[in-house]
Amino acid sequence: MKLSWMFTAFILAFPVVLPAQVTVKGKNYPASLSVEGRSLKLVGAGVRKKWGFSVYAMGAYTESGSCDPEHIIAADEAKLLKLDFLRDVSAEKFRSTMDKSFDDHMPADASQELKDQRAKFVQSLTEDLAENTSVEILYIPGRGTSVKVNDRQIGGVHGGRAFQRLLWDIYFGPKTCCEGLKEGILETCASK
Repeated sequence: MKLSWMFTAFILAFPVVLPAQVTVKGKNYPASLSVEGRSLKLVGAGVRKKWGFSVYAMGAYTESGSCDPEHIIAADEAKLLKLDFLRDVSAEKFRSTMDKSFDDHMPADASQELKDQRAKFVQSLTEDLAENTSVEILYIPGRGTSVKVNDRQIGGVHGGRAFQRLLWDIYFGPKTCCEGLKEGILETCASK
């Protein structure tokens, strides 16, 4: 009993202080943010690398802040992926990369609606992404997924949970496009 009291006193005397933000490659990701009246928690942040080059830093946010990849993909909660580009990427290259990622993650029994959403999403990626461009991919339950480039919405809203799950599986599924990015995000999450 005395040991339990001493442990509690120690914890109260030295509370754990979570960082107000995580910084990756000079890009800041606050521990929480408010989007459309919803409070989102930072899951973590990491860097997408391709052939040894840093392409973009990314912060992932969900309402729960869960560190479990399956929960991150499947939970029907508001979610945000914030990509901050660290180098110039052409629209053609980004579109091609996303298209291949969708190919790799599309379920074998995908509905025509999901295939159409994927096509519309990829077709909406028409802008070259200069260094320091910010891309936000937001999912709101009951509404769908939308994309903003430097705070300006592009394309329409891609409705449904199936599309959200497909998109988040690209980053957090077992066959992720970006193993180092996923590891960085989950390591950040675990250290919170």
